[in-house]
Amino acid sequence: MRILSLSTCPLDPSLGSGKTRLRWSEGLRALGHTVEMIEPKDFETWHGHRRGLRFRQAWGACGLVKTKLKSGKYDLIEFFGGEFGLATWQLSKLPTRPLIVAHTDGLEMLASQRERDYDPPITVKGHLRSTLLGPTHNWLSRAAFDHADAFVSGCELERDFVLRRKLYPSERTAVIEPGLDKEYLSVPLTTSREDRVAFMGSWIARKGIAILIKVMTRVLTADPKLHLDLYGSGASPDVVLSSFPMALQNRITVYPRLTSQPIADGLSKAKVFFFPTQYEGFGMALSEAMACGCAPVTTPTGFGATLRDGEEALICDFTDTDAMERAVLSLLHNDELRERIARNAWERVRGLTWEANISKLEAIYTQWSAEHRVSQAGRGVSAGSNANAQRGCPG
Repeated sequence: MRILSLSTCPLDPSLGSGKTRLRWSEGLRALGHTVEMIEPKDFETWHGHRRGLRFRQAWGACGLVKTKLKSGKYDLIEFFGGEFGLATWQLSKLPTRPLIVAHTDGLEMLASQRERDYDPPITVKGHLRSTLLGPTHNWLSRAAFDHADAFVSGCELERDFVLRRKLYPSERTAVIEPGLDKEYLSVPLTTSREDRVAFMGSWIARKGIAILIKVMTRVLTADPKLHLDLYGSGASPDVVLSSFPMALQNRITVYPRLTSQPIADGLSKAKVFFFPTQYEGFGMALSEAMACGCAPVTTPTGFGATLRDGEEALICDFTDTDAMERAVLSLLHNDELRERIARNAWERVRGLTWEANISKLEAIYTQWSAEHRVSQAGRGVSAGSNANAQRGCPG
């Protein structure tokens, strides 16, 4: 297959979404397919400006897809992100076109629903922006999925969402979880752990940092031996530490940007992984911590929504800080409970290898592409041909 893959986030292996998109493409190439990867710097108009990002990406992507279709034939175009709604809509109108796949690791329509709960606009300017731009943003997100031929997600929660809205027939949807890097899967399961709780994620509202601060302030106060490790915040250590009471800051470590191995080494020491995230398309941090033997406390989103509460994790409602505090403390102080959940969590992710899941993606893409070629032939056109591709998208 010849695949054109477009991403709304930079293809940076230190970012969760960037890493997974790179891994999918690299894996498909290793299996003999041609994958051309496109990231925002390749199509975003007025790159580097902060205003109107979604609109600039939508417009630029549409023009780039038009150019690409003029210069070559593709069997499949995969779009990672709701910003590609305009390109998907225009591409779907062409009588001769590749298969269109909406491949998501974060479903914007579902994310927007959750965002209204955890980060609602609180200023007049915020309300006005939401009122004026919300409908257009929603159209872009919806169009990216309304006009695609098939859908791939990393979790069942997102697949269920699109099926309930009858956006695809079930046979044109698939859940394929991302894999874990060998540094995490190589960590042996041990019961000997330090009095440490770990968190990994950007220092943003979506990751539940307000709840993290509230709960861990209580937990650190209740347990004077405890240490908190914060990975991947992307923020200044001084900014992060200032969110906590001064008396607790000497028991909190904010780590700089690290590669997989030192993160895996650090997680392998922690008893508990606390992940009060408010929305995840999957949640690589959670699965990586589970592979390192941490007992997780998390919320019912992304990969967390698939875990068995009380067996593979302790699952708490998004805003129930009391339940989260009890869950973290119970795992810290009840070794039998913690070790049982940590073992089940560790075993749950053993099968998350990139090799196995890339093979699943290749199989479903091959099947869908073959079906698309038959459909195109039945309409008297040849699959992959880009005749009339110049129509529909802006130049």
